[in-house]
Amino acid sequence: MSVNGRPRRSTSARAAVTALIILAVLTGCSPTWANESPATSAPAVDATAGSCEFAAIRKSLDPDHPQNTALTYVRLANTGTTDCDVSGFPDVALLDVNGNVVGDPAVERTVIPARTLTVKPKHAVYVMLKIAGQNLYEGCPLLGAPTLRIRLPQSSEDILVDVADLNICDGATSNWLVYNIAASPDNPHA
Repeated sequence: MSVNGRPRRSTSARAAVTALIILAVLTGCSPTWANESPATSAPAVDATAGSCEFAAIRKSLDPDHPQNTALTYVRLANTGTTDCDVSGFPDVALLDVNGNVVGDPAVERTVIPARTLTVKPKHAVYVMLKIAGQNLYEGCPLLGAPTLRIRLPQSSEDILVDVADLNICDGATSNWLVYNIAASPDNPHA
């Protein structure tokens, strides 16, 4: 049936669309994604904005193949109650099971200038990483590092992220890069 030459939409279709919109809005309020598990996190203290704590979650930029290690990012959600100012290039290293640094630390990708970002409670910033893995360099020697350590420039505290599922090649195969702290996982320039 049509009204004034246009097809008539059913009430159930409108209700379904409304429910999907509400679900999308509520999902955006969540500090974690449904298919991710929070990594262990030590408190990160910001020297200028009081005490801040971050929960870290690693996510692949290739969600269909999360074991691929070409580009990945770590979402740092502010779980504290105060705003935090963060900027620059975090100190990033791979750790063995005893907490010792394995291989070389990440090389800073300084062609993208760093900016100061204010992270409100329950909001996040992102650390972008390029890591070489066996999906890119078949047969490369592996580092065998189960943990990624992130130390923000404004803090001496460690944020630890599980990377045991990644097959990360040694530095002789390919250096790995860390980009500046970004406001969006889609664009390290943001």
